[in-house]
Amino acid sequence: MKIAIEPLAPELEAAIRAKLAANPFIKFVGITAPQLGQGYARFLLPFKPELANTIGLMQGGVIAALADEAVAYALYSLVADGETFNTVEMKINFLGAVKEGEVTAEAHIAKRGRTISLGEFEVRQAGRLVAKGLCTYIHLTDRQKK
Repeated sequence: MKIAIEPLAPELEAAIRAKLAANPFIKFVGITAPQLGQGYARFLLPFKPELANTIGLMQGGVIAALADEAVAYALYSLVADGETFNTVEMKINFLGAVKEGEVTAEAHIAKRGRTISLGEFEVRQAGRLVAKGLCTYIHLTDRQKK
Protein backbone atom coordinates (compact mmCIF):
# COMPACT_ATOMS: atom_id res chain seq x y z
CA MET A 1 0.00 0.00 0.00
CA LYS A 2 1.80 3.11 -1.24
CA ILE A 3 0.14 6.36 -0.23
CA ALA A 4 1.40 9.79 0.76
CA ILE A 5 1.12 10.16 4.52
CA GLU A 6 0.42 13.64 5.87
CA PRO A 7 1.45 14.13 9.51
CA LEU A 8 -1.11 15.02 12.15
CA ALA A 9 -1.13 18.20 14.19
CA PRO A 10 0.51 17.39 17.57
CA GLU A 11 -2.73 18.04 19.51
CA LEU A 12 -4.72 15.71 17.25
CA GLU A 13 -2.11 12.97 17.45
CA ALA A 14 -2.07 13.28 21.26
CA ALA A 15 -5.88 12.99 21.37
CA ILE A 16 -5.88 9.90 19.14
CA ARG A 17 -3.07 8.31 21.17
CA ALA A 18 -5.11 8.97 24.34
CA LYS A 19 -8.00 7.01 22.73
CA LEU A 20 -5.57 4.20 21.93
CA ALA A 21 -4.29 4.11 25.51
CA ALA A 22 -7.86 3.91 26.83
CA ASN A 23 -8.93 1.11 24.45
CA PRO A 24 -9.19 -2.15 26.46
CA PHE A 25 -9.04 -4.45 23.42
CA ILE A 26 -5.88 -2.83 22.07
CA LYS A 27 -4.22 -3.17 25.47
CA PHE A 28 -5.42 -6.76 25.91
CA VAL A 29 -4.05 -8.13 22.63
CA GLY A 30 -0.90 -5.98 22.62
CA ILE A 31 -1.40 -3.72 19.58
CA THR A 32 0.92 -0.73 19.14
CA ALA A 33 0.59 2.18 16.74
CA PRO A 34 4.00 3.35 15.53
CA GLN A 35 2.56 5.64 12.86
CA LEU A 36 -0.55 7.79 12.56
CA GLY A 37 -1.29 10.28 9.80
CA GLN A 38 -4.12 12.17 8.19
CA GLY A 39 -6.55 9.37 7.30
CA TYR A 40 -3.82 6.78 7.93
CA ALA A 41 -2.70 4.34 10.64
CA ARG A 42 -0.09 1.60 10.91
CA PHE A 43 -0.62 -0.89 13.75
CA LEU A 44 1.64 -3.72 14.91
CA LEU A 45 0.74 -6.94 16.70
CA PRO A 46 3.29 -9.55 17.74
CA PHE A 47 2.30 -13.19 17.39
CA LYS A 48 1.77 -14.93 20.72
CA PRO A 49 0.26 -18.34 21.52
CA GLU A 50 -2.80 -16.74 23.18
CA LEU A 51 -3.83 -15.35 19.76
CA ALA A 52 -3.53 -18.69 17.94
CA ASN A 53 -6.21 -21.09 16.79
CA THR A 54 -6.13 -24.86 17.42
CA ILE A 55 -3.55 -25.48 14.68
CA GLY A 56 -1.17 -22.82 15.96
CA LEU A 57 -1.88 -20.04 13.46
CA MET A 58 -2.96 -16.51 14.37
CA GLN A 59 -6.74 -16.68 14.58
CA GLY A 60 -8.45 -14.96 11.63
CA GLY A 61 -10.72 -12.94 13.88
CA VAL A 62 -7.68 -11.42 15.56
CA ILE A 63 -6.27 -10.40 12.16
CA ALA A 64 -9.66 -8.91 11.21
CA ALA A 65 -9.91 -7.06 14.52
CA LEU A 66 -6.40 -5.65 14.08
CA ALA A 67 -7.38 -4.37 10.62
CA ASP A 68 -10.70 -2.92 11.86
CA GLU A 69 -8.95 -1.06 14.67
CA ALA A 70 -6.30 0.32 12.28
CA VAL A 71 -8.95 1.63 9.88
CA ALA A 72 -11.00 3.09 12.74
CA TYR A 73 -8.01 4.99 14.11
CA ALA A 74 -7.19 6.26 10.61
CA LEU A 75 -10.76 7.61 10.53
CA TYR A 76 -10.41 9.29 13.95
CA SER A 77 -8.02 11.76 12.33
CA LEU A 78 -10.82 12.92 10.00
CA VAL A 79 -13.75 13.35 12.41
CA ALA A 80 -14.63 16.14 14.80
CA ASP A 81 -13.87 15.67 18.48
CA GLY A 82 -16.74 13.75 20.06
CA GLU A 83 -18.10 12.45 16.74
CA THR A 84 -18.66 8.70 16.83
CA PHE A 85 -18.87 6.03 14.19
CA ASN A 86 -19.31 2.28 14.06
CA THR A 87 -18.33 -0.52 11.69
CA VAL A 88 -21.26 -1.62 9.51
CA GLU A 89 -19.45 -3.88 7.07
CA MET A 90 -16.07 -5.51 6.67
CA LYS A 91 -14.71 -7.46 3.71
CA ILE A 92 -11.49 -9.34 4.28
CA ASN A 93 -9.53 -11.75 2.12
CA PHE A 94 -7.12 -13.97 4.03
CA LEU A 95 -4.14 -14.62 1.76
CA GLY A 96 -1.61 -16.27 4.05
CA ALA A 97 -1.16 -17.79 7.49
CA VAL A 98 0.72 -16.25 10.43
CA LYS A 99 2.51 -18.58 12.83
CA GLU A 100 5.24 -16.31 14.21
CA GLY A 101 6.66 -12.82 14.14
CA GLU A 102 4.95 -9.48 14.00
CA VAL A 103 1.90 -8.58 11.94
CA THR A 104 1.47 -5.06 10.50
CA ALA A 105 -1.88 -3.56 9.55
CA GLU A 106 -1.68 -0.51 7.32
CA ALA A 107 -4.93 1.39 6.80
CA HIS A 108 -6.09 4.49 5.01
CA ILE A 109 -9.42 6.16 4.46
CA ALA A 110 -10.44 5.95 0.82
CA LYS A 111 -13.61 8.05 1.27
CA ARG A 112 -14.69 10.15 4.24
CA GLY A 113 -18.38 10.74 3.71
CA ARG A 114 -20.97 12.67 5.69
CA THR A 115 -22.81 9.48 6.75
CA ILE A 116 -20.67 6.59 5.48
CA SER A 117 -16.88 6.30 5.27
CA LEU A 118 -14.78 3.63 3.58
CA GLY A 119 -11.33 2.47 4.62
CA GLU A 120 -8.87 0.09 2.97
CA PHE A 121 -6.30 -2.09 4.70
CA GLU A 122 -3.47 -4.52 4.15
CA VAL A 123 -2.08 -6.86 6.78
CA ARG A 124 1.48 -8.09 6.32
CA GLN A 125 3.90 -10.33 8.14
CA ALA A 126 7.59 -9.92 7.23
CA GLY A 127 6.58 -8.09 4.04
CA ARG A 128 4.25 -10.91 2.94
CA LEU A 129 0.62 -9.94 2.31
CA VAL A 130 -1.60 -12.04 4.61
CA ALA A 131 -4.91 -10.13 4.38
CA LYS A 132 -6.47 -7.31 2.41
CA GLY A 133 -9.88 -5.70 2.62
CA LEU A 134 -12.31 -2.88 3.21
CA CYS A 135 -14.20 -1.50 6.20
CA THR A 136 -17.34 0.63 6.01
CA TYR A 137 -18.32 2.87 8.92
CA ILE A 138 -21.49 4.79 9.69
CA HIS A 139 -21.18 8.18 11.37
CA LEU A 140 -23.64 8.17 14.26
CA THR A 141 -25.92 10.99 15.30
CA ASP A 142 -26.94 11.47 18.93
CA ARG A 143 -30.27 9.78 18.14
CA GLN A 144 -28.53 6.70 16.64
CA LYS A 145 -26.25 6.26 19.68
CA LYS A 146 -29.17 5.37 21.96
